[in-house]
Amino acid sequence: MRRIMPADYAWENDWYEIYTVTFVHGPDERETLRRFGVADANIHVVDDDEVGERTAVNEGCCDMVLVTRAGDWIIAFEYDGWAGTRPATLRELTRDGGEAVSVMRHDYAASHDFQHAADGRIRTAFRPQTPQERWGSHPDALNEDLRELGLEPEPADEFQYLSGSVPAALALASRITGVLFTPALLDGSLLGGVITDPPPNDPPRGDPLARHALRACNRKLAEAIDLASPDLQRRAAVAEARRQCELAGVADQPVLAAALAAAERGETGPIGRDSPLAEFIRGYESELTGHPIDEATGEWMTGPSALPHASTAERRNIFSFDNKTGMPACPSCRWHHRPGEAEREAIRPRWQAAMSVRHTLSPDARGAAYGTHFPLVHGGQPLADRDHATAVATTLRAASA
Repeated sequence: MRRIMPADYAWENDWYEIYTVTFVHGPDERETLRRFGVADANIHVVDDDEVGERTAVNEGCCDMVLVTRAGDWIIAFEYDGWAGTRPATLRELTRDGGEAVSVMRHDYAASHDFQHAADGRIRTAFRPQTPQERWGSHPDALNEDLRELGLEPEPADEFQYLSGSVPAALALASRITGVLFTPALLDGSLLGGVITDPPPNDPPRGDPLARHALRACNRKLAEAIDLASPDLQRRAAVAEARRQCELAGVADQPVLAAALAAAERGETGPIGRDSPLAEFIRGYESELTGHPIDEATGEWMTGPSALPHASTAERRNIFSFDNKTGMPACPSCRWHHRPGEAEREAIRPRWQAAMSVRHTLSPDARGAAYGTHFPLVHGGQPLADRDHATAVATTLRAASA
């Protein structure tokens, strides 16, 4: 097979914003589904309507995996899902001599994801935006291909951040597997099912933040946070979230102000879905995506154009339906406008500030500080400010001395 290049996946740039494709060698189609956690009785031929329904039921996520064959490999695909990126899933898929490669695109998460596993172990894994930060039993095994594909594994710039890197990650997967993934592989009804019994997570080992994206983007800031006391970490997290709220123009928003006050008092813990802060953040996400929310139930409302195989033009319009009656729920019964990039850029600072406020309430003070400061060093974030990140690191080190 010729050497696949990112250009072979140029079509992907205008494709789905959230998905995971996992190339699996060893188990057949049904066994692949079983190892993902699909019950034998639930394995069946799935059509587009069922995928759309599962996405709607799960508020924009999908707990369903579909499979098809490409030569000697099984292609497992998840619309709006990421089970294929779980180390536990990859362990199951590759036990007894198997091999798997997973690539996740997630435009709204901290990063995309690439993982190559064999015989129950992760060999090489990294975030496509920051390939200089790799892990696994053989982290340098793919370096030659990484360089050829534009994913420089040892950049001169310590803070290298690569946007639009998913086509290169898919090309790397194709070089390993010999399979060129195309949308045509997903045409028609495919065997699949809902993941009801996923492989259990491995027991946590080592530092839970060792692979946090902050460490890949700015190790000096991460190390400065590590040196600080829990009290200083919490105070730094609250101060940074408050600063982001001021920059985004939402410092006086009552829900955010109340959450920050709670964090200052040490009143931290999980944020319930029905909490004012969670509902507030969903409102921003609705503005970002164009997905309407039923004001009475707080649930996402999606319509036919949310189906995964709809055309690009159709998928950019979401029609509001009442989940119980199936009738149009928007007052004007018109197609909802999906915001363009300029509109999304306008709302992103407020969404990011609200997410940082949420991080301040993490029970782990160090994790709170990592979460709130990550937007400073992530090149794709609207509040990125490396000079301020340097100042924060200096201040934390001085206070910890």
